[in-house]
Amino acid sequence: MFDVIVIGAGPAGMIAAGRSAELGNKTLLLEKTDSPGKKLLLSGSSRCNITNNAADVEDFINNFSESGKFLRNAFNVFFNKDLLRFFRKRGLDFKVEPGGKVFPITDRAGDVLQVLVKYVKDSGCKILYRREVLDIVKRCDAFDVITKDDPVFSAKKIILATGGLSYPRTGSTGFGFILAKKLGHTVIDPRPGLTGTILKVNFLKEWQGVSLEDAGVSVYKEGELIHKGREELMFTHFGVSGPVIMHMSAVIYDALRSGKKVFISIDFKPGANHHELEELLMKEFRDNPARKINNSLKAFVPSRLVKRIAEAIPVDKDKRSSDLSKEEIKSIVEKLKDFRLAALSVRPIQEAMVTCGGVSVKEINPKTMESKILKGLYFAGELIDVDGKTGGYNLQAAFSTGYAAGGTA
Repeated sequence: MFDVIVIGAGPAGMIAAGRSAELGNKTLLLEKTDSPGKKLLLSGSSRCNITNNAADVEDFINNFSESGKFLRNAFNVFFNKDLLRFFRKRGLDFKVEPGGKVFPITDRAGDVLQVLVKYVKDSGCKILYRREVLDIVKRCDAFDVITKDDPVFSAKKIILATGGLSYPRTGSTGFGFILAKKLGHTVIDPRPGLTGTILKVNFLKEWQGVSLEDAGVSVYKEGELIHKGREELMFTHFGVSGPVIMHMSAVIYDALRSGKKVFISIDFKPGANHHELEELLMKEFRDNPARKINNSLKAFVPSRLVKRIAEAIPVDKDKRSSDLSKEEIKSIVEKLKDFRLAALSVRPIQEAMVTCGGVSVKEINPKTMESKILKGLYFAGELIDVDGKTGGYNLQAAFSTGYAAGGTA
């Protein structure tokens, strides 16, 4: 009989298990794959963007979806500075990059994992790999954890940290959602978060690989503006990606599920309003009166995009810049500020960086991560219905909820 069994050896599960054991609990960590932290090793392009150095808790929470408010108590107990102190105490230092992203000084996710595994082992926690959990049964005073190939493991308390549905090859198959439902919990429909959007256009090969460092993107559902953002955008073989698209992928997914037409509107010059862009265009045309429209547009958008953008502008492409009317210039401005592309779908959840949805935060105690439905059951990490932007926010949430669960279970 164990005091605590933690299921899932990702970042949330490892820190929960280590924390539980160092507080004196007889703790067991079960992992279905042959090694811990497989998704962690992929994070931040294998560099591990472990957290963000946002100044305070409220700033941090603003980078999450609406349910992110649930994290306030966990962040107040174990926040970014506490996380970095935890690792520095164990010999791993960090650096801050643009956007407040925090990476290990070594640029190796494996070094983060190594510290976590050592922490779990040094705490006295027992780790078992290749132990796939099939079911959890609640008895009057304990839980029985039924595994595929071994005897039943029993514990007074259980911490579920099995991850979501993204990157299933790392062990995140969504089975934790099934267990949570069986044990009486509401699971908000899991859907892809932080992923690309597939477009309905036939010229993607021409644009593939082009990046816009600063793009304004708006999402329209049947003509109604429902979301907007401004960050880097990248054109791919399937459509669009990059931070600005990834951060609104859940919105796009929900809009498409409504069955209505969804469009992505690209503002190629978000730093200039319509009037300012019109003035810039007129200056370009005055300085180069003999140029045709296509050549003039190269001063405003990457050259590989010019042909298709010019085709969408209702102006004679053989006209010289000096011959354009005021109205024709306005039509060019309009297209540069609002170039619309039809969305077909988002990339599948298996490719998404995070899972949106999960166990409802209304059924979890935000101070302890204990279930409000079933005493002795705790949740941590991506299994919970909280999701944030890229930049270290989601990993911090995993560590904070894991630390809270391990410290109170």
